Amino acid sequence: MSLMNSTHDWNYYAEKSEIASKGYKKGSYWPRGKMLGGCSSTNAMLYIRGNSRDYDRWEEQGNPTWGWKDVLPYFKKSENNGAYHIQQERAAFHGTEGPLKVNMYMSNEMTKILVVEAASELGLMEVMDVNSDEHIGYNVAQGTVHEGKRQSAAKAFLSPIKDRENLHVIKNAQVMKVIVEDGVATGIKYARDTFYNVVATAKKEVILSAGAINTPQLLKLSGIGSKEELEKFDIPVAVESPFVGENLQDHLIVPLSFTMHKSKPITMDMSQFIDSIYSYFRYGLGPMGGIGATDLVGFINTQSPAAKFPDIQYHHAYYQAKRPDFASLIQPFGFEDYIAHQLIEANKEAEVLNVLVTLLNPKSAGSINLNSSSPFKAPLINANYLDDHRDVHTLIRGIRVFRKFLNTQNFKDHEVEALHIKIDECDILEFDSDSYWECYIRYMSTTIYHPVGTAKMGPDSDPKAVVDSRLKVRGVKGLRVIDASIMPSIVSGNTNAPTIMIGEKGADFIKEDYAEEKTHTEL
Repeated sequence: MSLMNSTHDWNYYAEKSEIASKGYKKGSYWPRGKMLGGCSSTNAMLYIRGNSRDYDRWEEQGNPTWGWKDVLPYFKKSENNGAYHIQQERAAFHGTEGPLKVNMYMSNEMTKILVVEAASELGLMEVMDVNSDEHIGYNVAQGTVHEGKRQSAAKAFLSPIKDRENLHVIKNAQVMKVIVEDGVATGIKYARDTFYNVVATAKKEVILSAGAINTPQLLKLSGIGSKEELEKFDIPVAVESPFVGENLQDHLIVPLSFTMHKSKPITMDMSQFIDSIYSYFRYGLGPMGGIGATDLVGFINTQSPAAKFPDIQYHHAYYQAKRPDFASLIQPFGFEDYIAHQLIEANKEAEVLNVLVTLLNPKSAGSINLNSSSPFKAPLINANYLDDHRDVHTLIRGIRVFRKFLNTQNFKDHEVEALHIKIDECDILEFDSDSYWECYIRYMSTTIYHPVGTAKMGPDSDPKAVVDSRLKVRGVKGLRVIDASIMPSIVSGNTNAPTIMIGEKGADFIKEDYAEEKTHTEL
């Protein structure tokens, strides 16, 4: 029995604190995907795996078969790459026969060329394939797209087998708990429409794939968690596992804003908009066939330019001047009104380039805690951003590296200027000092939607491990977790591709464990 949580349309927010995200009305905005395919149906579709060191560290931490040499075949197994099948030098890193179509985006935003050429002036070269053995530099990334259309996990993996007899998908349902009896997971309870406590029984296993937020919530609601926390909500303790929900890691971003071409900005008129619609529906091309400049990513190491592995990633978002929908485009960030107003006013007279300075290897970790014994109430998210001051220093270095772009000839030729966001508490400090940037970071930092780690994978010797290296929940028979929550440490890049890899590898664990049986219909 595979369990993916489908819930009512709630938005999650980290509690606003004095240590991070002070420039946001409700703290950082944490949405989730409420549909088949989950977040792969709502994300920017970037196909980035991280790097070999990420996975070798997992293995070094006591997780056999999770090193780079072991996980690479699972990335390739899923992948149906439309670009690299003719490039022999990349063939060792890519697959061409999997169900997940991976391609370049079907648009060409010229701002990407500007940034890449400016990066080249600074010695940051363009790499052709960030999913191979090249990890430092600028790359126009591939995505889970095909002919300008999204390839979600549901479209890639579920749609082709929708008529299989051993698959039954129940939509619009809310999982309430895993049923644990005498240390064995026997099934689940769920609600649908007006029916509550509907029981589905598992003959072999329950597989929990509810994501880094809902997985720990459901484990706790099922009596698997900290005894102290469970008793607080009158939840009977089935298995004491005090570190369920701990080890929450995420990629924190700090947005830097720039204006471009102020003397003669590029705008979009209605005829261009209509042309873009025609181009997309007729040929799958144009602005609607891509994600603007978001597929341009940069990876740097702020401490050693010669290093092989990065500690900062740059994402880019470009907006033409006078966009009538600009306010709605930045609304999901949840900025305080005085910050949003400054960005909106800037867009009225110039193009805007937002660069998201992304912390790849955070030292700070947060937690997911219950807010109620009801599965219909959102849990408490304590992101705990910037708790470790080393994260602040890394972000400051990342900001300073990108600000060097302002001195390049390419940026000067295109009138790229830094937009100074006025923040009273920060502006009393010396501009460009460490104190100024720390203040700015604590106001402007937020999530890029990559939470992981809340059901940590680890060996028996690791008291904080919730699952073992075969993803079985410790202390419970017949229960596995197969999602991003099992990551012991976050990868150095976007998390969609690694999560799909975890699904592929977890599926093989299940098949191996039941290889002696003749049928798998109960799975």
